[in-house]
Amino acid sequence: MERKIWIMEGLSSQRDIIFGINGFTINNNEHPITTYTSHSQPRHEILSTAHFSLSEPTDINSRMPFISSIVKEYGIAAIQVGKACRWYEQHRRQIEALGVTLTTGARQVSTFDIADDKVNFAKAMQACGLPVVPSIRVNDANTLEYLLKASPFPGSRLCVKPVTGIYGAGFWLFDEHALSTGIINHPEQRRIRPEQYIEAVKTSETFTPLVLMPWLPGPEYSVDMLLSHGKVLTAIGRRKEGALQYLENKGAAIELACACAESLHADGLVNVQTRHNTEGKPLLLEINLRPSGGIGYTRHSGVNLPGLFTAQRLGLLTADDIVRRVAHQFTPATIRVMTESCQYPQQLNNALAPSHNAEVK
Repeated sequence: MERKIWIMEGLSSQRDIIFGINGFTINNNEHPITTYTSHSQPRHEILSTAHFSLSEPTDINSRMPFISSIVKEYGIAAIQVGKACRWYEQHRRQIEALGVTLTTGARQVSTFDIADDKVNFAKAMQACGLPVVPSIRVNDANTLEYLLKASPFPGSRLCVKPVTGIYGAGFWLFDEHALSTGIINHPEQRRIRPEQYIEAVKTSETFTPLVLMPWLPGPEYSVDMLLSHGKVLTAIGRRKEGALQYLENKGAAIELACACAESLHADGLVNVQTRHNTEGKPLLLEINLRPSGGIGYTRHSGVNLPGLFTAQRLGLLTADDIVRRVAHQFTPATIRVMTESCQYPQQLNNALAPSHNAEVK
């Protein structure tokens, strides 16, 4: 029997997820899996990796008819989304009425209200009794200027980042000794003098709400995990120290990350980030209700998270099967992330007929 999973447009890990699923199929020939993938942009380097590819409509009003037509015509059994997850969760009942299993990272819309707002997330974790980085919402430049002069976290260096956002965009560490040219010559260090930052935000036309936090020395953990209806089946932590990442499956940071994901009843492939404080204890930073950009790195441990996720969603493996498998498969590993290139296919040999998309425009 052929099982079909559709990996819809995601963020930075869509390609690695497909590679993981295809690799699982090769190594588990008794479970043939067919991969479909789609994107709204001509991302041929992603689309070419699946057995079949589709072009997603950019018009949100065409989204549901598009999903319905593809699921019905090709017999899709499971859908993984990595972008616009809130919209898909809002339409879960309609989508699953098509006879497909939908994975958004959550099981209810309210979970995204917590996960997508870093201050709301901190409050929710505190309410659950879980250690989380102290966070203060800042809604205007004058309030930020006051807090930088009268720190709410005495003895700690301060940092900010947008209340909502991904990839660490907008993060800045305040440093009284930072060179004024540092943000030009070394922007990757993300260090800035408080007065420089205040001057910049005061002259900006709009103010993006920020979260003010004490800076934590680390190390930082990025924990990728697979959950089923709020229960962690397996988790792999990537301890980041300099240019190296250490793959682990035990320890306080991983236990904390799992407790966080389970408290929010997360579902599917998600990621939780922690960072150690000055006392060497991990604190929660945030949860991403989607596969992380580095989920592909975890395969160096011998555990194929995208493959296991797919097998579970397609009914090929039970939750207990996965727990038993991972117990024998995981091996600690040290990795270094490198920049690689791939050949960009000018033409897609796996593209389904354009007429399928034209019907729903």
